[in-house]
Amino acid sequence: MSRRMSEATSIHSFDSIPTMADVEATLGSVDMNQRYELYSGRLISFAEVGHPCGHPVFCFLGLGCMRYYSVILEDLAFKHQLRIYCIDRPGVGMSHTAEPESWTPLRMAEIVEEMADGFNIQRFSVMGHSCGAIYAMACALRLKSRIVGTVWLMSPWVHLTLAKRMKWIKHVPTTLLKSQSTASLLYKSLSVAAKEPPRSSDPNILNYDREKLCKAMLEDNMAESLEGANNDLMVCLELYHSFGFSYKDVTLPVHVFWGTKDPVITREAVDWMEQKLEQCTLSVIDGGTHGLLWRADVVSKIFKGIASSWKLAEFERSLSQRWSIKQLGLSSNNNRHLAFRTSAYSANDQLQQAIQTSNIYDSLHEASLHPLHAHPLDDAESC
Repeated sequence: MSRRMSEATSIHSFDSIPTMADVEATLGSVDMNQRYELYSGRLISFAEVGHPCGHPVFCFLGLGCMRYYSVILEDLAFKHQLRIYCIDRPGVGMSHTAEPESWTPLRMAEIVEEMADGFNIQRFSVMGHSCGAIYAMACALRLKSRIVGTVWLMSPWVHLTLAKRMKWIKHVPTTLLKSQSTASLLYKSLSVAAKEPPRSSDPNILNYDREKLCKAMLEDNMAESLEGANNDLMVCLELYHSFGFSYKDVTLPVHVFWGTKDPVITREAVDWMEQKLEQCTLSVIDGGTHGLLWRADVVSKIFKGIASSWKLAEFERSLSQRWSIKQLGLSSNNNRHLAFRTSAYSANDQLQQAIQTSNIYDSLHEASLHPLHAHPLDDAESC
């Protein structure tokens, strides 16, 4: 039977500027160190941060990054009443390993589906950073009916032919790429690239030294396992096989954030996504690097969009339920029931018409869609 397995103490919120002792206590908390047993018997480690009763969001981090990085999302997730689930992919953190030859992004979608079923999460949102975008898009394809609103991506990894700055990796011998030392070196280099320098107009997501936080998370990460960084690397390079799908197959709306100083992902790559995806919005962050996950303004935009999508979905569900009750009332009168059945409009058409003429829907619709069309991103309000 699938179940959660937790360790250590409970996570706490910060009423003042946290010290590194607070950080270490948080990284060792129950919510940051949970494990889930799949039906196969394999264990997957994960973290939960944000509002304990918030709307569920599965967050996929970058190359080799483990669940600890979700701590920087804690305060904003709580503010927007979201519950972030951050899963360690096989071989990362405390998650059991998987053979790189058999590991694909679509298998991650299967893990998410099993965990969501185990937690009785019927619907959820998804977001991804860097190579985590591959796994977010895999979920968008396989679990489309369960995803609420937009798929949110930051500095997304794309096919290697488009990620031109990394094409040199393809020429490195496979035996060297598969070595632990190479994965560790590459992971460290991308961790450095992921650190967004603070700006006066963009306060830290959490108010303590980012360098110390990065060091603490990196040390804890390497103390557990970095073997999964190899799997991620093989997936990014499509060394054993392709992703198993194309981003173009995803029909859900996708919102991409990309920084003009990103040393990993080129503008051509995100332009390709904007052009080829069925529904794609691109927000260009002037001066942003690969580490948009650290940007409070970007994360706040995403969380506001997710929260708006949930409000809209809840209103539409409530309206649909009221419409069903109305139909039941009509069925009590045979003549009216027959008249209803022979109406020129289907139930869905009538529902859509009711939605379109609802002032409540208009306000929610405007609130949810307005932030999606900022291109490029204006100076967003800080949290």
